[in-house]
Formats: sequence, C-alpha cells, structure tokens
Amino acid sequence: MSDAIRVGIVGTQFMGRAHSNAYQRVGTFFDVPAPVMRAACDVEPKGLTAFAQRFGWQTTESSWQKLVQRDDIDLVDICTPNALHMPIAVAAAKAGKHVICEKPVALNAGEARQMLDAARAAHVRHMVAFNYRRVPALALAKQMIQEGKIGRVFHFNAVYYQDWLVDPDFPYVWRHDKKTGGSGAHGDMNAHTVDLARFLVGEIDSVCGAEEVFIKERRRSPPPNSVGCM
Repeated sequence: MSDAIRVGIVGTQFMGRAHSNAYQRVGTFFDVPAPVMRAACDVEPKGLTAFAQRFGWQTTESSWQKLVQRDDIDLVDICTPNALHMPIAVAAAKAGKHVICEKPVALNAGEARQMLDAARAAHVRHMVAFNYRRVPALALAKQMIQEGKIGRVFHFNAVYYQDWLVDPDFPYVWRHDKKTGGSGAHGDMNAHTVDLARFLVGEIDSVCGAEEVFIKERRRSPPPNSVGCM
C-alpha cells in the first residue's frame, strides 16, 4: 500500500459529509499524506453524484458489496445507519480493508464481537470514530492524568446533552427503530461518555442506570434511505 490511503466511504448523509470534509482538510492541519478520496457509495443515485462532485470523491458505487472488493481501496469508512455497520465491517475486513466505523459500533455486543474478530483475523487496522477524544481540552486532561498532575482519580462525572429529539414534532426515523438503531440513546450519545471514561480513567467494572421514553408517539416520515441516512 502506498503512503496515501485510498478511501471508500459508505453513506453520504450527515456523517458522510462530516468525514468527507475531514479527508479534504486533514493535510492542512497535520503533516500526513492527503488521503485519496477514491469512491463514495450510497443506494440513492440522484444524491450520490452530487455528493461525490461536491466533496471530491473520484468515483461512485451503489453497492457496498462491490466497494469493499475494489482493489483500489485501502480503507472502508462506514457512515451508515447502525444496522449496516456489522455486515459492512466484516466484509471489508475479510477483503483486507482497514475499517473506520461510526458509533455505535454495532446493534449489540454480539455484532461488535464479530467485527472485532474479523478485523483481528484479517490483521487490518480498525477504529470507531469517537471524535471527542481529539478535543484539545480532553487531550490535555488525558496528558495531565497520565502524568499524575491531578493525583489518583476517584470519580468521573460526565453529562451529554442532545436536544434535537426532544421536539415532539420531529418525525419517527430509523434512530427510533430498534431494528435499525439498536441501543437508542445509549449507543448514540452515551457511547461517547463511556468511551471518554475508558479513555481518561480506565475500564468500567459495573454500571447501573435508568431510562425513560419522553416522547411516546411520533408522526411517521417517509422510509429512510437504508444506507445514506445518517
């Protein structure tokens, strides 16, 4: 593989755009070879062409199965709804591709284990896009903890506030469906908190919690794009 990583992205909505922007700009901020934005994949052809042209993807695919088999791709970036994370990641690893996956990594622990096992068996690099680790204040906190500047850590307290689903008029989308969303708010937002706890102070021994559904009913929206809606 050359120094420049050739990327194929699956999913072209919110996170696909965010990742594309990062690929375009990473060379400006860090002394690394600019990634080659080789192929963008989505099941919606109308929006796919416009997305590729806007963000600089060289080619397009309408099938992630074809994308992960391409010889001109080194890294598969998964920005799809949660239900597709596991099958895409496992297929990509078996095809010898490195994998970056949006969180939550899978619908459940069993799927996550399959993804990890496939990556380890294929000896490919793999990661989940927990972007808050890269916030400068948190990077500094990690350094201070490692250097013992704040002494022994006894407590970790964090809150993640997200208000866009508080709106009762927001329609029912794939994130509200356990079959496609998996663990709901726990995987969607709390995953960041859990990751930061592990990143800053170490593994978690036990948990307790409570949950509540505040909006009991929502209006239906058109069926979400099975790959692109993220």
